[in-house]
Amino acid sequence: MKKVLQTILFSLIGLLLLGGAGYWFVQDFLEDDGGEISKVAEEIEQREVSAETTEATEETKTVDKTDADMDEERVQIYLHQMTHQKITADKKRGAVEMSEENIGNMLKIVKENYDHYKHSDFYEKTLLSWQEGDFSNAVSVHNTIWNWHNGTVGRATGLMSAEQEAEYVEKNFR
Repeated sequence: MKKVLQTILFSLIGLLLLGGAGYWFVQDFLEDDGGEISKVAEEIEQREVSAETTEATEETKTVDKTDADMDEERVQIYLHQMTHQKITADKKRGAVEMSEENIGNMLKIVKENYDHYKHSDFYEKTLLSWQEGDFSNAVSVHNTIWNWHNGTVGRATGLMSAEQEAEYVEKNFR
């Protein structure tokens, strides 16, 4: 009888361990982190946090016009993060200031690589509109790039008010 109880006990413990390991494996395997933009944004965010601890003075990200060989994915990520200054969304990762300088530099990069980018026309129209002060396309631009990168979290739902944008700029760039 004692041997039977031990066998049952060890069997139950073994089943519990296997069940727990199986649950952990399935959760880890099926976990969805929001697509490529989220992954890259998380990496950038982690670098920023470590940079903030070592160098608290650097807060504004800018696009350097010497980045003329920027690959298309990086262009998409920069444009996506620039829209964060204008759009409302439940979650935003990464911020690039939508300054005249950054818009101009991105436009130069797009024009220089026009024949190499799949969506050059989209980038150019977007940046020309922004250069003229028209940001009404920010939600569409954000969600288009978000869709290209299979985004699952942080879909843009509208444009920020002037007050919300001022608060965002103060928090992220000043």
